[in-house]
Amino acid sequence: MSYLIQQMGHVVISSPDPLGAAEDLQETVGLRITEQDGETVYLTSNNRHHEVTYVKGAGKAVALGLEAVSAEAVDEVYKRAKSDGLTILSDKPIGKHYLRAVTLVAPGGAVFEVHTPIARNQPERYLGGGPRPRRIEHINAFSPDTAAFGDFCAKTLSMKLSDRTSDDGFRWYRGADGYHHTIATGPGASALHHYAFDLHSLEDLSRIADNLALKSRSLVWGPGRHGAGSNIFTYYPDPHGCLVENSIEMARIDNDAVYEPRSWDISEGLNGRWINQWGTPPTPGFLVPGIEFGR
Repeated sequence: MSYLIQQMGHVVISSPDPLGAAEDLQETVGLRITEQDGETVYLTSNNRHHEVTYVKGAGKAVALGLEAVSAEAVDEVYKRAKSDGLTILSDKPIGKHYLRAVTLVAPGGAVFEVHTPIARNQPERYLGGGPRPRRIEHINAFSPDTAAFGDFCAKTLSMKLSDRTSDDGFRWYRGADGYHHTIATGPGASALHHYAFDLHSLEDLSRIADNLALKSRSLVWGPGRHGAGSNIFTYYPDPHGCLVENSIEMARIDNDAVYEPRSWDISEGLNGRWINQWGTPPTPGFLVPGIEFGR
């Protein structure tokens, strides 16, 4: 087996107000609520049943879902995780509309659920506001040991390294769909720094900023263009303090045989072109640690 992970699956976040958090994402970015089961709320931006799930809790990252290429790939991840001595939390799905899953703790503390494909049982088009993303795109999880976390991505999950910084502190990993990264990681206490959506145009990014302004809120950084991934981005904080990235033009790698991961010069730190080719460094609001893992 080459790739075990096909693409980003979903994120599960706990919230003191799951429905309120879901409605905020619906109004701001344009996902739609597909189901409410008690205090669990599911949302999607396409024909999958869900890409974001809110459950009742304290505002933490419950799990980061990765859609496997097959049921056999889920079994292989389970076998590798067990062999590597990783903590396996469950071999049952967290949510609905997918059959198989394994939830495990990556080195450093990030919680991942590797699962079979979520059912494509929703209409492609729907009523509602917001710019409506194509899909959930990637996550960025901090780790106190990015080398160990990187080994987990490469060996346990069989993902491929797309880019890294020259000090190896930041890394970007891709799955079988070829988009530059499904998982990004950087050094720090274990946390989910941001989750990201793939939009259609710059007009979509401006509409999200306008939606935030109408709520008397604002972006914390952007627009800009990342070095690694080459995507144009904006960021804003969700109700729990986790950042939401909205981006367009993520690079896609169409030939693994000839692609060589790039090493980005990090000597200028956060003023460097590796993080923003347009030159504006991150704001203090972007440098928040994110939300910890738990319930």
